[in-house]
Amino acid sequence: MMKSTILTLGCWMALTLMAQAQEIKDDASVHVWIMNRNPVSIHGFELGVVNSVKKDFAGFQLGIISNTVGRECDGFQAALFYNDAQDELHGLQLGLVNHTGSLQGIQLGLLNFNDDTRYLGFFPFINAAF
Repeated sequence: MMKSTILTLGCWMALTLMAQAQEIKDDASVHVWIMNRNPVSIHGFELGVVNSVKKDFAGFQLGIISNTVGRECDGFQAALFYNDAQDELHGLQLGLVNHTGSLQGIQLGLLNFNDDTRYLGFFPFINAAF
């Protein structure tokens, strides 16, 4: 039992290290790591404790603590604590605290912030704009 657990953990670590070592480009990808920090646009899936994309993101971000996107997010962000799409969100945010610059979709959480003054900027539990 112990040998198989160590072998499984070793294989997992090797695969994730190889994935992180590859050059990141603006294309479709899958990122599974403790802390995903990407300086480019990502189209795909991110799973981690903390996920951060400096440019645009399209797809699914699942984070234990937080998800942040520096510009536009098209898709789904879910985290226990904090989701942020700095410029725009087209989709759904699900977390304790959600923030976006401009909302075209739904935010579900205890505190939901939308900086776009054309719509309601703050609302508890649910915030939506279409």
